[in-house]
Amino acid sequence: MNTLFLTGSSGGLGSVTRNYFLKREWNVVGMDAFDDGFSDPHFLFQKIDSANEVSVEKAFKIGAEKFGAPRLLFATIGGLKPWAPHEEISIEDFRFVMDLNIIATFTCVKQATKLMKPLGTGSIVTMGAETALKPESNKAAYVTAKAAVISFTQTIALETKEYGVNANCIVPTVIHTKANESWGALEDIPKWTNPEDIAALCLFLASDEGNAINGTILRVPNKM
Repeated sequence: MNTLFLTGSSGGLGSVTRNYFLKREWNVVGMDAFDDGFSDPHFLFQKIDSANEVSVEKAFKIGAEKFGAPRLLFATIGGLKPWAPHEEISIEDFRFVMDLNIIATFTCVKQATKLMKPLGTGSIVTMGAETALKPESNKAAYVTAKAAVISFTQTIALETKEYGVNANCIVPTVIHTKANESWGALEDIPKWTNPEDIAALCLFLASDEGNAINGTILRVPNKM
């Protein structure tokens, strides 16, 4: 069986992706700071601090021992805080956003690459954001972090292609999760991207047919 290593597995997108791949007979190693109590014979949960390299390395080692090296890494961990002009953002909040987005992506991609390269196959998928391509005011930390995720992904795509590993960045506008519903306007919610569509895109990128797609920014805009 193929194995998905999934960071942010307890979140809105992560939990849907987890179930999507399990239904298609994949093993899933889920990683998150929060355990939502989900259980399945083909699922292994590992609690991690995604900004701590030792924590992430240990989780990847245990996951590989249980289910083997990942065919796919989907790094979904990220977040935004606060919405404010840059001069009002504390250095602590700025660092928090960097840790949650680009540092978390770096630590997990690094470990996945180490496991994939010896096998000569694998797919790495990261999460950017539309606002990184079209910056918005009052989101300086988030825009910066997600722009870094995009550039980082394009760089590792160049470094891993000779080993049969592709790396791509999905760039959504708004994904339809319960967390996003808490702030979204009712008239906009039906236009948001379904999490299942993101999961399906990841599955394609990890397939033999999708392996040639590498270093790409895959925009998934809201429905009109």
